[in-house]
Amino acid sequence: MAANAATGRASKGKLAILYDGRCEMCRASLNGIRQFDASGRIEPMDLHDPEARAKFPGLEVHELLEELHAVTDEGRVYRGARAINEILRLQPGLRGWLAYVWYLPGYAWLANYQYRRIARSRYQRDARGQIKSEARSDIE
Repeated sequence: MAANAATGRASKGKLAILYDGRCEMCRASLNGIRQFDASGRIEPMDLHDPEARAKFPGLEVHELLEELHAVTDEGRVYRGARAINEILRLQPGLRGWLAYVWYLPGYAWLANYQYRRIARSRYQRDARGQIKSEARSDIE
């Protein structure tokens, strides 16, 4: 999505990460991002928080619920796997170089496919991303 003032912007020098705070796996993923982040530029925001909704009025709730959104301080919006890649891009040193994997032939397609596959079932997954079930065979 192109930069648009009506969409909203992250704080100066930050990358706003709008995540689903009602999703167990999403919250755990955000904690992982916080631990991984060495940039100090990540601004996590629960999409259900009224302050986040007010800051990004141009982003539709139904779209935010479909996939992670990252918004720059210029108003550029990245979604899904591409949002994760943008988090990587901000990291200093070797961590930042991981973002360039995106440009290997086929990687972006595979990352998007895998992201969408997991995102569709995120409410059925635990914090580790494993499908929840009432009768787990590994418990027996």
